[in-house]
Amino acid sequence: MARSLSVKIPTASLISDIEKSIAQIDEEIAQYPQAVEAYRKAKNEYNELVLAKVIEAIKDPKNIGSDPESVVYVNHSRYGGGVDVRVNTHLLGLPEMPEQPREPNQRESFGRDYTTRKALLEKNLKVLRMTSQEEVSATTYNTVIDLL
Repeated sequence: MARSLSVKIPTASLISDIEKSIAQIDEEIAQYPQAVEAYRKAKNEYNELVLAKVIEAIKDPKNIGSDPESVVYVNHSRYGGGVDVRVNTHLLGLPEMPEQPREPNQRESFGRDYTTRKALLEKNLKVLRMTSQEEVSATTYNTVIDLL
């Protein structure tokens, strides 16, 4: 018959981990405007590259076809008499589009709470600092570690 394990984690270690996570979030918040500006510049450069490559591909008649696997796919629309022109970016050899930075302290759902990760970590840190226990259970640690 299996016996259950009772694992204890030092409270000071957990407090230290939470403080490090809060400091990291604060650092990401401070760097977020620069990250957004860098993303905007990278996206503008990417858009210029895409436009130049598309113009180059359209100029070459060998790239244009009515097959969806063509570099430039031309399809006549049945509705409204329009023409659809699609460019296959994979065949054109374009790099991946820059990824937009994620806001570091945005509100999220944590169970029933809709709050920021930092606010929840600060709340847990406050409770842990008030405790006189030297150790916390592994269950408590698992609950907090998901936020880190």
